[in-house]
Amino acid sequence: MASVKAYVKLSRLEHGLMVALAVFTGAFAVEEMGVFSIGKIIKLVLGMVSGVLVEAGIFAFNDYFNVEEDRINAPDRPLVTGELSLREAFLFGFLTLSAGVLINALINLYALVLVALTAFIGMLYNAYFKKSGIFGNFLVAYSTALPFVYGALVLGYFPEVPLNVILFSAVAFFAALGREIVKGIRDIEGDRKAGVRTLAIIAGSQTAATLASLLFITAVILSLYLHFFVKNPLLYLALLAPTDLIFLYSAYSIVEKPTIENADSLRKKTLIGMALGIMSFFLSSL
Repeated sequence: MASVKAYVKLSRLEHGLMVALAVFTGAFAVEEMGVFSIGKIIKLVLGMVSGVLVEAGIFAFNDYFNVEEDRINAPDRPLVTGELSLREAFLFGFLTLSAGVLINALINLYALVLVALTAFIGMLYNAYFKKSGIFGNFLVAYSTALPFVYGALVLGYFPEVPLNVILFSAVAFFAALGREIVKGIRDIEGDRKAGVRTLAIIAGSQTAATLASLLFITAVILSLYLHFFVKNPLLYLALLAPTDLIFLYSAYSIVEKPTIENADSLRKKTLIGMALGIMSFFLSSL
């Protein structure tokens, strides 16, 4: 029996928890906790669980479809090390992804359609579009930005999603797109052998680093503009400062040193930055 730790690694649980926080934040930004009805609290909890399960399923199938690539780029992944078999990964991915989608039947039709579409896009990415490079990067960025809008949607805010939620989704999109391009620099050796056409392979690491830098700066500019639309702009800006500093540093560093080692380091730093950014958006709604 595979260990729980192996399944946690397969599902990248830390990403799922960030998705749950993003869903909660999107909901909290449009409706303060003090006026939540019991029904809306239940729907929000279901939405957060759905986010974790869908994220786990997508990541499980990502490893399932990309074992050979991971032997070079991520040799510690559980399918590469033998901690889990392909069959175990497939079953885990199928069960978590299916449950994550079907839970939305208890929320509302819009949530069900949106999550089903997102799961479908995620599977297309895993099976076909990951090797397409920049197009695949756009799909990942879309999936990263979606939970904030989804959080508002589970409470019934459709199609009139508030502007602050849309703007923060845009911040997340540009930040995630930059991170994916940086990942292409980090994984350039394995991607080249696997036939993945990332920007780093097509145009070179320096060009990829420049575009990633511009995307990080765009995310920072949008995050500052967002302060006009949050409930507590001073608290938002105070908490946003470390986030923007991380991304501004990353924008400078990746251009200055577009190496595999630096790209790996910046991917980790910007993940922390995104988590801090989600917290700043959440607390700005108090």
